[in-house]
Amino acid sequence: MTENDSTPKRRRRKKEKLNVRQIAEAALLLVNRDGLDGLTMRALADAMDVQAPVIYRHVADKRQLLDEMADAIVAAVPLGGLDDEDAYVNLAEFVRRLRRTLLRYRDGARIVGGSYSAKHSTLRGAETLMELLVKAGLDRDRALWAMTTLLSFILGETLEQQGLPDEPGEATATITASLGEVLASPDFRHLDTELMGRRFFDFDGRFEFGLSLMLAGVREQAAGTGRERTDRT
Repeated sequence: MTENDSTPKRRRRKKEKLNVRQIAEAALLLVNRDGLDGLTMRALADAMDVQAPVIYRHVADKRQLLDEMADAIVAAVPLGGLDDEDAYVNLAEFVRRLRRTLLRYRDGARIVGGSYSAKHSTLRGAETLMELLVKAGLDRDRALWAMTTLLSFILGETLEQQGLPDEPGEATATITASLGEVLASPDFRHLDTELMGRRFFDFDGRFEFGLSLMLAGVREQAAGTGRERTDRT
């Protein structure tokens, strides 16, 4: 067998030495190009230039693939540097990091929000958020529910932002125009086209406003935790 004859076989063997994280990263690249609705196991195999059985050797089905993709996204959230003396500063920073990471991936909120992945990176992110909430003064029961509330807020806001078409400027103009036709009705006293166009699509502004509401709620719950501890002593 000549060198040229053996090269394709060596390449095939190299391609088959994949791991789950590499497959998840390749799937995220494919979603970035074609969107989540364009992700199929066959399309992924084609994009990776491997046979479909190579993929199935590592992930049983698309559901498991999505869980691995969600875990890969959460793994990209930076965990270090949360060392401010104010626990609420650290909490707010971590929440912002989660949002920024989701926004880096096309359909990131759909991928993570649709997953109940029990993978290491996902649970490590949850553990970090729990730790920050406990440091902010919550007991573990309240911290768990606060964590799910914050995650739902982050995912919901990101989902809305990522749900816009590829050209946000044109999309907002079109949506605002269609809103104007409905809001012209006397049934609407507080909503108007100018307000919706000016504020509704300010995703950074509304996220920060929502985050301030979330943190105020955490402070209130932390005060309740403190009162209960005092009553028990």
